[in-house]
Amino acid sequence: MPLSIEAIAEQVEARADDIVATLADLVSFPSIVKSDPREAGPGERDCQLYLQKRLEKLGFETDLWEPDGPALYAKYQGRPGANKGRTFEGRPNLGGTLKGTGGGRSIMLTGHIDVVPPGAPEHWQTDPFKPVLKDGYVHGRGTVDMKGGVACMLMAVEILKDLGAELSGDIVFTTVVDEEIGGMGSLAMVDRGFKADAGIMTEPTANRIAPLCHGILWGRIIIDGIGGHAELTPNAWHSGGPVDAIQLCRQVMDGIDILNRRWMFDPKKNHPLMDLPNQIIITQVNAGEHPSSMAGRAEIVIDVQYLPSEKDEFGLGGHVKREIEAHIQNVCQADPYLRDHPARVEWILDADCAEVPADSAFVTMFQSAVAQVGLSPALSGFGAHSDIGLPTGLGNTPTINFGPGDPTQAHQPNERVSVRDLVDCTKAIALMIQKWCG
Repeated sequence: MPLSIEAIAEQVEARADDIVATLADLVSFPSIVKSDPREAGPGERDCQLYLQKRLEKLGFETDLWEPDGPALYAKYQGRPGANKGRTFEGRPNLGGTLKGTGGGRSIMLTGHIDVVPPGAPEHWQTDPFKPVLKDGYVHGRGTVDMKGGVACMLMAVEILKDLGAELSGDIVFTTVVDEEIGGMGSLAMVDRGFKADAGIMTEPTANRIAPLCHGILWGRIIIDGIGGHAELTPNAWHSGGPVDAIQLCRQVMDGIDILNRRWMFDPKKNHPLMDLPNQIIITQVNAGEHPSSMAGRAEIVIDVQYLPSEKDEFGLGGHVKREIEAHIQNVCQADPYLRDHPARVEWILDADCAEVPADSAFVTMFQSAVAQVGLSPALSGFGAHSDIGLPTGLGNTPTINFGPGDPTQAHQPNERVSVRDLVDCTKAIALMIQKWCG
C-alpha cells in the first residue's frame, strides 16, 4: 500500500529538526572550490565521506571516487562539461543506488557539495561555516547553493525508509564536486554510469519546478592600447603617442550595452519561463599598470547567458560566441585605432544548458506532487546555469531543478534558507519518489 500524503507530510513536519541538523552538518564542512581546484582543502572530501556514511546506513550501495580529469578531458574535449586542467585529487564524487523491488521507474536525486569562497569576513554577521538557526532561517555558506537541497533529498529518502515505503524503482543519489567552476564533476558522474528514468537536481528555485536553465559563457575581451605618461601632452597615436586602453574599454562596454538592448526584444533571446532576456553581464574590468601611466592594456570579463534553443552542434554556445565576436569587431570599426588594433575575445568557459518538455510525464507528475503538499505547481526557468544539461543530454536522464531557498541568496554574504522551505521541499521530493518509483 502506498503511504498517504498525510502520513508523509506529518512525518516530515515531525522531522524538521533533523532536516535542519543535517543541513548544519553539511554547512560545517568548508567545501570551497576555487578557480584553481589544486587549492582545494579537505572540505569537499570530508563532506562526501559524511554523506557516504548516511547513505550506507540507509542501505545504499555507494561509490566514492576521484575522477581522472585529464582522461575525461581527452574523452569529451569540445563537449559539455569538459574543462582542461581540472584535477580531482582529494575531491571525490559520490554516487549510490538503493534498489527497489523491481519493475518500477527509477529516479536520480543529484546535487553539488562544492561552494564558492565566502569573501570578506567583515561582510558576514555569522561565521560562514558555523551554521546558525535564527528567526526561522539557517545561516551559512551553502545553505541555499546548494546544501539545503542536498539535505532535503537525503532526508526525503530517510523518512520514506523510516515509514516503511515499498518502492518498485531504484533511487539513485549523487553528489558531485566542481559544479561552481564548470560542471566537470557532473560529467564524471554521468561518465561513471549513474543514470535513471528521470532526475531532480535540488538547486535553489524557491520550491518551484524549473525544467529549464541557461547556458553560460565566460570570456575576456582584451584591448591593447599604448602606454605613456598620464600627465604630459600626448602625441597622436599614429605618431607614436599613447592610446588610453581605459577609454577604449569604455567604447567596447558601450557596444555591449547596444547588444544587450537588441537582445531584450529578440525572440531567440527570450523564453516564456525566464524572467529576463539573455544578457551579457560585465563582471570584471582590469586595466592599467601604474598610477601615473596611461593604461596600455585593458581586459573586460563577461558572463553571457544562452538558451537551449541556441545550442550548437556540440550542445554548447558556439553560435552565441560567434555572434558576440562579430559584434565586438563591428564596434571596433567605429574607432580608427581599434580598426587597426581590434579587441579580441578569449573564451574561458562554456557551461551547457537543457530543457525538459513541460508536458513530459515526469514534469506533470511532479506538478501534481508539489500541489498536493501545498506548493505552487507553476513552472519557472532557472536563470543561472545548473548541471541539468549533463544528465539530461549525455546521461539520458531528463532532469529538472527543484530546491529550497531564494536563488538570489546564492554566493551572497549572510546566505540563508528558511526552515519552512526545507520542510516543504522534503515533503515534495518524498511524495514524488513514492509516485514515480512506486
